[in-house]
Amino acid sequence: MNTSANGTTRRSFLGCLGSLGFVSLGTAAGRTSATTVSQATDSRSGDDPFTNPDELEAFVDEVMSGRIETTTPGATVAIVSGDNPVLTKGYGAANVDADDPVRADETVFRVGSVGKLVTYTAVMQGVERDVLDLDADVNTYLDDSIVTVPGTYDDPVTLRHLGTHTAGFESTLDPDIVADPAALNSLETVLTDQQRSRIRPPGELVGYSNYGAALAGHVVAEAHNTTFEEYVQSEIFDPLGMTHSTFDQPVPDDQPGNLAVPHVRDGASFTATDNVYINMRPAGSLSATATDMTAFMSAYLGGGAVRGTRILDSETVDTMHSRHHVRHPAVTNWRYGFHEYGDPDANLIAHSGATVNFTSYLLLAPDDDVGIFVAYNSNPGEHPKAVVDEIVAEYDLQPTPTTPTPTSRPGGQERAETVAGEYSLSYLPQSGPLQVVDLLEHVTVEPADNGRLRTTTLEGDAREWVETEPYVYQEIGGHDVLAFEVTDGGVEVLNMSSEPTGVYQPVPFHERQLVTGGVLGTALSGFGLSLAGWGGHSAWQQWKQHRTDNEPGMEDHE
Repeated sequence: MNTSANGTTRRSFLGCLGSLGFVSLGTAAGRTSATTVSQATDSRSGDDPFTNPDELEAFVDEVMSGRIETTTPGATVAIVSGDNPVLTKGYGAANVDADDPVRADETVFRVGSVGKLVTYTAVMQGVERDVLDLDADVNTYLDDSIVTVPGTYDDPVTLRHLGTHTAGFESTLDPDIVADPAALNSLETVLTDQQRSRIRPPGELVGYSNYGAALAGHVVAEAHNTTFEEYVQSEIFDPLGMTHSTFDQPVPDDQPGNLAVPHVRDGASFTATDNVYINMRPAGSLSATATDMTAFMSAYLGGGAVRGTRILDSETVDTMHSRHHVRHPAVTNWRYGFHEYGDPDANLIAHSGATVNFTSYLLLAPDDDVGIFVAYNSNPGEHPKAVVDEIVAEYDLQPTPTTPTPTSRPGGQERAETVAGEYSLSYLPQSGPLQVVDLLEHVTVEPADNGRLRTTTLEGDAREWVETEPYVYQEIGGHDVLAFEVTDGGVEVLNMSSEPTGVYQPVPFHERQLVTGGVLGTALSGFGLSLAGWGGHSAWQQWKQHRTDNEPGMEDHE
């Protein structure tokens, strides 16, 4: 594979690994218990935003026309209004070598972590049937399994923690991706061999965890004395008529539909490449068509049922759509399995996904009875979320950003100086070869004039923020919000609305980019840029091969 590092960005690489692989906080304003915080989801306006399906299709066609063959070779889109699919359409090529077009009802895409929503649906079915309890120690369900969660802390890990990514597991990003399907193991074996350390008490901070999602799927399987794949097939896919959907890997030969081929950028075009496989299957091995995803979205918009078929009680859907973990009241938080999107008050919920060379995004707007799903057969610098963003804006599914009103509280400049510093995401590895990703994602916060803040990233993304209440800052010209947790004059946590899959923590001075510039520069010129250009498993494999080829006598160890 000859992939230019300039063809993608560090964001595409992090999106690939992070999507596969999105509390009680320090101050009184941010402190919450593990119990559900109610969020109304039944106050629908009753107005269908898609009154003219032809206009919707023309708009989406225009949005996609600028992306096919430039951002991605192929894409599939599904939009529903209640239980009515208003648009299901394929764009571009399913396989550039064969010139196969994408067909929404036939072309199967790997949707990555969007599949976690199926996993947590299965968990809630167990809760509904009194087979599972969100607040019980997950070890309760593992008596007949070799998998166990170590008792590192007094409080146990629960299914509620797993559904909000607050279990406190150490992150390695990789959900055990393999190139050869013969290397796939049983879920039980994978969870045992790849067991993650518990590095923080459960319920404390959000830290996105593929291991946690895979563990949730294993609990479902153990509680029902079956495999995870068999359970979701019989209890979710079959009832909803999702005939082209499966977590099986490789996709069975007799499965309906045709698989979209993964692609990598090759200069100005795209080249078909080999698929990879995910051992932590409940975390991201789902394959599905856009048409199948309409049924799944409509079931959630319909209180657990679509066209007479019910997979969840309406009360259970209300529970899932309630807040289960609050990072901070001013930012996006976690429902069960879903995270909030955009304006924290807009009641939009979503999940992203990626499988090295596939990317996807699913959004629900319960108040407007709308669901949107977009998937690419590539992992470009721009994620499918950008398409969803344009649809949300065009159809007013969230308020237009307003000019922030500065707080009247004195001391703004002093507070800006207090929060100045460098911050690192909680779900990124702090050690090992992928630590470079953490370095690439550091955010620098600096005071600006009149108590404002300026944030910058290594990539050059610079934004300004206005303080709307003490230690809470709204982005100028956008929906994003920063909320700092400050105790005794020091920052404990920085919450950012646009990063619901983790929280930012202050970086010790000796680890900051300004100090470690030489180390970081070396990483960027070699390993780091290779990862950004190649993405995920193939990056790792090619880097190891490069190392072996250029350093005689070195052995290549898995």
